[in-house]
Amino acid sequence: MPISRKHFVAATALGISGAALTSGPSSAADSSALHFHIVRPGEYDYDRMLRVLKVKKRNKQVFQSVSPLTFAGVASLYLHMQNSLNAFEFSYGMGPGSLATLAVLTGPSTAFALDDAMWTKYGFGAAFNLAPTNVYYPATSLRETGSPDDPNSIYQDWTAQAVLHRGGAFMVCHNALTAVAQRVGPKAGMQPDAALAEFMQNVLTGFQVVPAGVAATQLAQEYGWRPYPVI
Repeated sequence: MPISRKHFVAATALGISGAALTSGPSSAADSSALHFHIVRPGEYDYDRMLRVLKVKKRNKQVFQSVSPLTFAGVASLYLHMQNSLNAFEFSYGMGPGSLATLAVLTGPSTAFALDDAMWTKYGFGAAFNLAPTNVYYPATSLRETGSPDDPNSIYQDWTAQAVLHRGGAFMVCHNALTAVAQRVGPKAGMQPDAALAEFMQNVLTGFQVVPAGVAATQLAQEYGWRPYPVI
């Protein structure tokens, strides 16, 4: 059954967005089986993460995405990021590259970071009320025409690749990927650990897995990024 936005906002407030992915009522037996590997230095690209967080720009906005919301067939996350980039570049007259954008994916929105093979095998579309494949990633147009109202320009392209092309960055919560693997792995005939291993091998270009999305969001704020409310 798809996870509602209301459910995930509540879960995030309690700091249990990863655990909330498991289906069924909570119990002592359920919680005893829940285990998140604590990712240590050397198991992820710490330097890459810091390069993103330490970018020297006046305007830096971090978006935390929990539920993979869509609107009119596009990912709400990318729509918000593009709208903010357009406003800074054109509405505020600050020019290209004036805003740095970063999205931190937690909860089931981590599915956005995985390729079509994973979507097909693990049924993300049915599980999270999304398209059958990750149509939200590939760009339809990367043309920089200088006209933000051009429907065939990058400014009206609501995809991950369009955001990446304009300098955006994406971080993906390892804890949430673990929880997603626990939920969808058995349904695909895979043990959760094996499903997680496959996820890690099929992360899309431009997305970086970090130990904990909640911690990455906090660290971003310590480096001067301004948070956008959970979407």
